[in-house]
Amino acid sequence: MPNLTRRDMLIFGASGLTYVALPPRSAKARDTSRYIGARRLGNGITSPFHYVASVADATGHILRDIPLPARGHGFAVSPDGRHAVALARRPGTFAVAFSVEGPGPEKVFFAPSGRHFQGHAVFEPTGRHLFATENDFENGRGCIGVYDAADGFRRVAELPSHGIGAHELVLMPDGKTLAVANGGILTHPDSGRAKLNIATMAPNLTYLELTTGRLQDSIAHGTGRRSKLSIRHLAAFPDGRVVVACQDQGARTDGLPLVGVHRPGSGRIEDLTAPPDVLVSLQGYCGSVSVDRGGRLAAVTAPRGGQVLFWNTVTKELVGRTSLPDGCGVSPGPAEGTFVLTNGLGAFFVGGPGLTRTRRRETNIPWDNHLYTAPSPG
Repeated sequence: MPNLTRRDMLIFGASGLTYVALPPRSAKARDTSRYIGARRLGNGITSPFHYVASVADATGHILRDIPLPARGHGFAVSPDGRHAVALARRPGTFAVAFSVEGPGPEKVFFAPSGRHFQGHAVFEPTGRHLFATENDFENGRGCIGVYDAADGFRRVAELPSHGIGAHELVLMPDGKTLAVANGGILTHPDSGRAKLNIATMAPNLTYLELTTGRLQDSIAHGTGRRSKLSIRHLAAFPDGRVVVACQDQGARTDGLPLVGVHRPGSGRIEDLTAPPDVLVSLQGYCGSVSVDRGGRLAAVTAPRGGQVLFWNTVTKELVGRTSLPDGCGVSPGPAEGTFVLTNGLGAFFVGGPGLTRTRRRETNIPWDNHLYTAPSPG
């Protein structure tokens, strides 16, 4: 077993889980997936910060870095896994399309005047069109820009998000419906990232028809204290259920449940609960959510609370919890019950409930925000 550094102990030992080295690739089936995320290079002191979109193999080895004009946030991966688009962090206006396998020219395109990107996008099933959440900031409403990948990502249409502060969106299993997390928070680029309407915010989860934008369903946490749970991130199960992860704009010490499951048409979001001390320890903030390949487990990162929580979404039980300082990126792992996790200290590893952590790679280069899995086209 390799020697553990103090940082190894911090990242990998705090949860009480054991650490094992990977066997040689020849000793196991090779995972050919690609993992895509944003990273920050430089230290801001002797070298300026600069930002890249990074493509890694299943061991965390970086295959290519694509320069970004500024800090990135989320990505959209084409259905065939060959291409991806990096989206600017709110209130940025750029997006960068690139080849996952590389090399290949990158395409930079921009949100139109009066709009900025909200950090997330998805491709529709053919890969022809990209749907990106945007902020119509002068009119205080969320919208979804539609971009034609076959025409240089020219913006060809706009759909309503049916809410304010549209953030993450996912394509539902039917391939015809978008689920959109409308965080309910009004912002304007003149005010940077300031939140302008906390007293009146009204987040919701909406489902809309892909081709027309027609509203099919909408659900909210309700009024009162729970209206301060900004619905920010989503993941969809193959059976049509959606997991929502929230960020609390009220008192962090209230310990409200931040994660829930919704089935379209059910009329309610079912909380995924945890012991009160665990809920408080999340500090009111979830960073990302992902579902496993088996269709039962959800993993939610809490970077401010320095941990990852795992729920069985069928039984609604919390089935695992592990320490991950500044951990935000999470994506389906190579097998059922596993997830690939990254953090701002440079860690990249496979984890899951009851799973011995398999350390893949650690560098001093921070991973930033979200992580996405792309099947290898080869």
